Amino acid sequence: MQQTHNFDIPAKPVRQALNDISRITGVSVVFSETAAASVSGNPVSGTMTREQALSQLLAGTSLSYAFTNANTVTITGRVAQAFDAPHDGSVVLDTIDVTGRQGRNPHDAPYETAAATAYISGEQIERFRGTTPADMFTGTPGVLSGESRNGNSIDVNIRGMQGMGRVPVTVDGTLSSATVYQGYQGVSNRTYIDPDLIGGVSIQKGPGSGAYGGIGGSVSMETLNASDILLDGKNYGVRLKGGFGTNTSDIPPLNTVAGIFFQGARPGSVVGPADISRPSFLDHTREFGSIAGAMRGETFELVAAYAARRSGNYHAGSNGPSAASSEDLGPRSICRDYGGGFLSCTNYASYYENTGVSVYRGGEAVMNTSSDTDSWLLKGKFELPADQSLELIHTGFRSDHGDIRASILSSTMGAQATQRWTSTSSVDRYSVRHRWNPADNDLVDLHSNLWLTSLDIRNPTTASSRTVTDLGFPNPLTTRLLVGTDTRQWGADISNRSRFASAWGDVSMNYGISYLNEDTGPTDLTRTLEEFLPPNGARHEWQGFMNADWKPLDWLTFDGGLRYHNFSARDRMEKGDTPAAGFLGQPRGRSGSGVSPSIGVAVAPLDGVQLFARYSEGMRMPSMAESSAMAATYLTSDVRPERAHNWDIGVNVMAQDLLLDQDDVKFKLGWFHNTVDDYIARRIVNISTDFGTNYDGPGVGNIDRALFEGVELSGRYSVGGLSLELGASYYTDMAFCPTSGACQRSTLYGDYATNHVPPKYTASLTVSHKFLDDALTIGARATHVGPRAIKADQPTMQGASPFIVPINWKPYALVDVFASYEFTENLKADFRIDNVGDIHYVDPLGLANIPGPGRTVWASVTAKF
Repeated sequence: MQQTHNFDIPAKPVRQALNDISRITGVSVVFSETAAASVSGNPVSGTMTREQALSQLLAGTSLSYAFTNANTVTITGRVAQAFDAPHDGSVVLDTIDVTGRQGRNPHDAPYETAAATAYISGEQIERFRGTTPADMFTGTPGVLSGESRNGNSIDVNIRGMQGMGRVPVTVDGTLSSATVYQGYQGVSNRTYIDPDLIGGVSIQKGPGSGAYGGIGGSVSMETLNASDILLDGKNYGVRLKGGFGTNTSDIPPLNTVAGIFFQGARPGSVVGPADISRPSFLDHTREFGSIAGAMRGETFELVAAYAARRSGNYHAGSNGPSAASSEDLGPRSICRDYGGGFLSCTNYASYYENTGVSVYRGGEAVMNTSSDTDSWLLKGKFELPADQSLELIHTGFRSDHGDIRASILSSTMGAQATQRWTSTSSVDRYSVRHRWNPADNDLVDLHSNLWLTSLDIRNPTTASSRTVTDLGFPNPLTTRLLVGTDTRQWGADISNRSRFASAWGDVSMNYGISYLNEDTGPTDLTRTLEEFLPPNGARHEWQGFMNADWKPLDWLTFDGGLRYHNFSARDRMEKGDTPAAGFLGQPRGRSGSGVSPSIGVAVAPLDGVQLFARYSEGMRMPSMAESSAMAATYLTSDVRPERAHNWDIGVNVMAQDLLLDQDDVKFKLGWFHNTVDDYIARRIVNISTDFGTNYDGPGVGNIDRALFEGVELSGRYSVGGLSLELGASYYTDMAFCPTSGACQRSTLYGDYATNHVPPKYTASLTVSHKFLDDALTIGARATHVGPRAIKADQPTMQGASPFIVPINWKPYALVDVFASYEFTENLKADFRIDNVGDIHYVDPLGLANIPGPGRTVWASVTAKF
């Protein structure tokens, strides 16, 4: 017997009524908003099944529905041409697909949006969860994460732009990122998340249009909803998930030596019998599990979830460009020019160099890559009178993980890998989201959001044991002594969308304001023990924005917008806290403001084809790390905000029955050109100290501009049970220009961007096929990563070392395979092998020289009740 539900839906636009039916029944609704916006549905009232409710809603509208699977509805109709319009004034629509999460199908949204966007679904996250959180972005054109293997976090890079707020990441509308000092290698800008509790990731490339848009792009993550947990038609239920992985070893004792150490140009050796004792192929050495529950009523939806993951140090791959190799170059004289006519040379009878990509040997356990995490989610959504809703969300994240200061392991020569104390991170996010969307008023769709994030990062002290013990603290060689930062961020935003029709076409406007408050600083113990401190200060930022879409013709749409920025920051660093606090001529605070516009046009010359062009500007105010006397970096007093000038030109194609009957094609091709005026970089400048000395050191200030240009491609093809998905990017140009007349196709000496340079090209192809009435899915993904898009600036003095060591990965290709089988509606098993070829490689955008994981087997079971 089919489940019945109580309905009391008044006559309203079809799109709003479908959302109501989705909320009540659990059928997640996705439809073409532009097609359904002007169609009115019938009232739906009484106790009935979901099929009866859909029939009652659509009766007399020339629309019909059909369930294509247990939770997918296709509503069909036909759009009449202007000369074929019905005389009664009704509107006949294109096909409206109803699947997935509420609102427009987010998986298809990039192919319907006249802008550069991408989406990573919960299914994709689950299928390609990988070893670290950064793996979820693999295969997304133009999007990578820095520090993929260090620190158990993400540092998103979009189109070569990264760090310092250039790419904000939100989780349920909350921001949470922190700057982690990495010694001479620069800084990481880390966001800590647990992909196991993420239901989907929306990505915008280029200057953002929402409340907290960045100039490089933005990433918006949404946690699990009830529809991700509940069985079809059920109002309450539990989802259990558990599994194991391979390719890890237990954390060895502190200071265990690994890898090859080239001391005095002679290859060293690894100490210890278990250095490359890799577990057997199917020896499960890591575990993970989660429990999630949900309950849904007529006016509420509740979700609670907990996830845990335990993993030791993973092992590098054994094949490909081996990091364990060393080559005897024979007799060699190595000289270093110290200037002033002083040249020092050393003669070697046998000179060795590392010809691999890291200091680790093939198959060896990679030190400091362990991760133990616990995370949880509490979410409640409540329908209020007068078409209002209220959502309360809390997420927690705790991690004890391997983490190494990048400057310690940045070279393949002269650096030795050792096991160190693990680090911790603690994140709590709270958000309150309200929506008011009157069914009878298209001028009001009001969203408001209030949020708070608490982020505490702790790393083992780098102070010498003598310094620490002299101050009366335990010896850090025998006791884990943690230092770090506490960051508190909170904000509020409110926006409204108004829609109205006119004689000149349909208009949609979205406008609002946002506020961000950031307060960050080192702990008291950090200030006592550490010489080089992270930022210490407070920052405030206001933004006001307005975006409008105007559709004068069915095939033509214009959009435009304005954004106002205002910020101020205050440095709390005191003299003696860190070397930079003693530099002369630095500001104790910053402030600034500005306006950035955007304009775009979309043309649909054929059914399913959309051409678009968009110009957008964006401003980035200096971050807290660029406004506080951090470590030994000088702050230029007149730093101006960055201003991006971004062009996006592209085409979207959505077609059916194109090559074969009942096939489905989605395709997006785009070209981007982004010039960032007044790009904020770190350069070597002359610094005056309060001791009366001058020296050349790193300083933060503006350069004339930076340039990023390239092509991106994404597509999906499906027919029957076969599905192909492609993603690729290619950078045609990238440059940094210290002055207006001097541009170089390399990064600047000493700038953080040295290791933000993406690969020249990347490509990813996923192939899958369904069998046995769609119960069994088998597939594979191949990913190719090319060389650096541009080189890194080299020292001008012979024999000198780079100020920031570029981590020069070699191009590599990886293959992953996966399979899943649905035994019943309640029970599903998943199996996958990452890096089938067991390739030894180093990821792009890392600050430390850490190889990625070798061949890893994963298996899990998911049960719903």
